[in-house]
Amino acid sequence: LGMAKRPESDNVTRTGDTTKSSTVDYATSNGTALAGTNYTAASGTLNFAAGDVSKTFSVTVLDDGIVDANTTVNLTLSNPTGGTLGTQATAVLTITNTDLPPPTVQFSAATYTVAENAGVVTITVTRTGDTTKSSTVDYATSNGTGLAGTNYTAASGTLNFAAGDLSKTFTVSVIDDHLFDGDKTVTLTLSNPTGSTLGVPATAVLTLTNTDSPPSLQ
Repeated sequence: LGMAKRPESDNVTRTGDTTKSSTVDYATSNGTALAGTNYTAASGTLNFAAGDVSKTFSVTVLDDGIVDANTTVNLTLSNPTGGTLGTQATAVLTITNTDLPPPTVQFSAATYTVAENAGVVTITVTRTGDTTKSSTVDYATSNGTGLAGTNYTAASGTLNFAAGDLSKTFTVSVIDDHLFDGDKTVTLTLSNPTGSTLGVPATAVLTLTNTDSPPSLQ
């Protein structure tokens, strides 16, 4: 008698002289999986009639709803009658984790760059993890070396992610000051998430590249 793992159930095979009846006990035990949490403990006796070459038993798998590693259950055959245990009298059942990590929202990049004469720049915020439910997050700009009203127009608001949404965008209007005064920066910030947590990066830097030429002396 030997045990082979199958996708839906556990299959126990019988080889050799199968012209007579035989029985064998089966049982589960904890590997890294816990009975009552990851699976339901199972035990019993398989009865092979004359001519039977295989029997199956089922193990009920429980979804713990937790993002964790795959877990294992030990399967054991014992107490054969009318036969002996084969070389594979134990087996391991692996329960693969299917839970998604909690949702997070974050900028698509830590830095963005736009020419100061571009007029507007689009900023993308992504959502990862379990995106099956809705969530929101606030966004806002603040001065770096760039000044609101001089180098850009202050922007703030709330991004609303519907179930299934993976990204949302907002725009920042850029102002060309027509001065040769070097690149300027704007700080972008995410805050107050609902239905999710802040991921990384939750702050980013927008660089406004200077497009004005230096004054000429002649």
